[in-house]
Order: sequence, then structure tokens, then C-alpha cells
Amino acid sequence: MTGTRRRLHLVLSLALTALIVGQAGCGPSRPAEPSPTGPLTREELARWYAPVIRQGVASDQDFITAVDFDGDWIGNNNWENQPIGDLAAYVYYSVVETETHWFLFYSLFHPRDYTAKPCEQSGGCHENDLESIQLVVAKDGTPAGRLQVVETLAHSHIYLYRADESVDEGFLPIQGPVRLEGNHPVVYVETYGHGIYGHRKLLFPFSVVYRVGDVAEVPEGLTDKEVTYRLLPIYETLWAHRDEIGPGRAFDRPFDYRGRILPAALDGDNYGEDKANTPWGYDQATGDALSRGDWFLDPAKALAYHATFDDPFSQTYLHNPYLVDLGLEVEP
Repeated sequence: MTGTRRRLHLVLSLALTALIVGQAGCGPSRPAEPSPTGPLTREELARWYAPVIRQGVASDQDFITAVDFDGDWIGNNNWENQPIGDLAAYVYYSVVETETHWFLFYSLFHPRDYTAKPCEQSGGCHENDLESIQLVVAKDGTPAGRLQVVETLAHSHIYLYRADESVDEGFLPIQGPVRLEGNHPVVYVETYGHGIYGHRKLLFPFSVVYRVGDVAEVPEGLTDKEVTYRLLPIYETLWAHRDEIGPGRAFDRPFDYRGRILPAALDGDNYGEDKANTPWGYDQATGDALSRGDWFLDPAKALAYHATFDDPFSQTYLHNPYLVDLGLEVEP
């Protein structure tokens, strides 16, 4: 290799490295927040572990926002309203508690799932997109407990990541270690399709970074690395509208969950009908032991199947308002 070619090769290598570092977030992590000294509310616990979201973006169609970003709870007008709606950042959350663990669930909403090619040509677009993350935190006598597992949803798969070496794989293989920024797991959300991963991914052509905060912000551009999102409780928002089922309403595609009717999807009609699952509507990684909805509604059962935890791992709930509302659990 000549000196000129060697220099060119070095320049290209450094440029690629810089791109990967800049997009995938290999820069210095933020320090952990001071450990809490007293008991945490469920909202405080959700905030303590709220993920750092590294979102791939090609346009503002990749910005996360609220399901009612357009001012209504109608699902099948979200594609049309995306250009004129409020794209301030929100993440939905839930905390379910057993005798031994907390299960923290986070959902990210995009009004459009789209493709680099025009949707009329690609066949890969649909109205509404809601993909999710589940954390398992062991009660260890400290206010915030010990993070053990992060699961992410990407399209038709749930991926399992380990934060505690005592956890082993179950129905799901372990994809790798949980990545942390302080006490916050880091997730990578792909451009266009918005699948969520716990391992580092090259995000292109640009990326924005969302972190939990008090203000729901709109990114200032396609490279904004300091955007804050607000947490919204699933129980008071999405779950409160669960009976609004049918065309022109919030949800559709009803299914039977242990004798109760729930909507499996947000109502949508652009480029396909009702393609985005509700938090309680996922049927990924059910195997031969779980049913559609268990990942959210009965997370202790789901995670005991997905992974192997050291004892104690109780499936007796101290707080699961969803099963209580459905008459499937008695509040202790």
C-alpha cells in the first residue's frame, strides 16, 4: 500500500469511527444520580430507571410523542395529523409489583411507521407505531432495588438483556449486557420502523437523544442530543380508553384475554388496518406457556418464562391494577 493510499485508508477509518461514536453514543456516560435515601413512589421508581432513548431519525416522523398528540383519541387520523400535531416527547410507563420484584414497562409512540422509499412503493408503512421496553428490578432492601433484566421489543421479537449475572436465559436467549448511563438503561430505536434494541446500533442518517425530565420537548433538529421527555402513566391514559374500540375510535382488533375483551391494536387505516399493538396487545415471545397480553398484564409470569431468576421470584402481586380492573386479581 502506497503512502497516499495508506493515509486515505486511515482518514476513512477515522471518519467511520467518528460516525459510529457520534451516532451510537460511545462518548462519556453521565454519572449516576445520588442514591435515594428513602422509599420511592412508583412514579419515582419509573423515573429512576427511565431509559435514555437514542432515536434514529430521517425526519420528524421519527420523533416520539403522545398518542393524543393531535388533541384527540381517534386512532385513524394520526397519519394525516402527524405534520400538524404537537410532537413534544412523552413516554408511557407502568409499574407492577410482586412480593420480590418491580416490573417497569415503557412504551414509545410514533404516529407513522414508514420507510425510506415512498410508502406506495415499499409496502412497509402503517399508521401508528407503539413499541415497548420492560425492566425487571429485584427488591434488595434499597429504595431503588437492583436492575436485573431489560427486554426490548422490535417488531416481531422481544430481546432479553442482562444487568445481573445471576440471571440466566429461559425461553429467550440473552442478547448481551444492559448498557447504562448512570442508573438509566440505554436503548437504541431504529429509524423508520422504530424497533427498540438494548445493544449498540448504528443509527442513520441522524439521531436524537431523549432523556427523562420535567418538560416534554420537541427536538430542535435531527441531531439534537439533549431532548427531555415526560412520563405519562399508562393506567391513566391508554388503559383508561381501552373500551373505545372500533373504526374511528382509539383502538380496534378486539381479542379475548382470560374471558375479558381488550383491544389488541390502535385503530389505523393508512397502509394497512390496525397494525400498531397496544401495550397489552403484544403476542411476541409467547411460546407454549403465555398468551397475548401476558407480557404487560402478567409480567411476573411472562418474565419467569423468558428468563431464569434465582429464588426468591414471587408471582404474587402486591400491585397490579390491570388484573384488578379485569376482575382477575384481588387487591391485597
